[in-house]
Amino acid sequence: MVDNSKPIRIIYGETYDEYGLTIDSLKYYLFLSLLHKTLEDMGIKVESFVIIGDLHSVKNKIVQNKDGLLSEAHARLVQVNKIKSKLELKFEPVLMSNIFGDPMFKNRLETITPIFNKSEELKELAKKTILQNRQAQEEKTGFEYTLEEVALIMNYDIKIGPPRETYFDQLAQKLGSGLKGIYLRPTYPLGMNFDFFINNPEIEEFGLTPYKAGSNKMQECRIILGKTSEQDIKNLINNSFIPRDMFLANPILDLACIVGMRYQIDIFDLLNDREELTDRLFNLIKEIV
Repeated sequence: MVDNSKPIRIIYGETYDEYGLTIDSLKYYLFLSLLHKTLEDMGIKVESFVIIGDLHSVKNKIVQNKDGLLSEAHARLVQVNKIKSKLELKFEPVLMSNIFGDPMFKNRLETITPIFNKSEELKELAKKTILQNRQAQEEKTGFEYTLEEVALIMNYDIKIGPPRETYFDQLAQKLGSGLKGIYLRPTYPLGMNFDFFINNPEIEEFGLTPYKAGSNKMQECRIILGKTSEQDIKNLINNSFIPRDMFLANPILDLACIVGMRYQIDIFDLLNDREELTDRLFNLIKEIV
């Protein structure tokens, strides 16, 4: 029996970099909207949000031109709202900076921080949220980024994200949240052959950060909305390895899922016809750019 006295709150959050919005973000926007509509059709009240992580986009000390990136926050909000409108999606985009100013968020952060600081178990779990090369930086700040993320997501019932984010959700659960996580397939670089994934096992397991085009400095292997040319998109698709086993790293499957969700097309038909996939992808990009 569903308690319909208050809505189920769903969240997907993403930071950004200087390269622009990736096609991979659409996978999350479309999935979030489909989940929202499905629950609504079941008679369940739902509120869905895309959090644009402006403050966390500049948190890493290696990020350059932080003022410039922060000034991009409003433009990113406008861009996401345009995609929402053009594709008639069911969510509200919100800037992280607006949430961080909410007294309820500050209260959650103040509540969980001393609990976290006294627990070695929670600290060990927090380390798993961070790439190896950033752990020393995070420990020096008292895991500030992680605690802010956890305090934010504790206000929601369902969070959608890439597989690596499971550790944030586990922290929220151990700190008393009833949050449930839904993890979509990892995002993989386009234009790579089989050997690339064998030689890069971490990317094979976790993929790239879906919403950061410059993740692992592989921006040339991503489709960036409004920036990657049609010819480059064709080349990336045609040069991408497609494994027989659908559970292996497969960037073309991601594109097929995005197009399939938008146009209600069988994804396996798209996998077997790269030309059809490419044409549909071009149409989708033209809808929103």
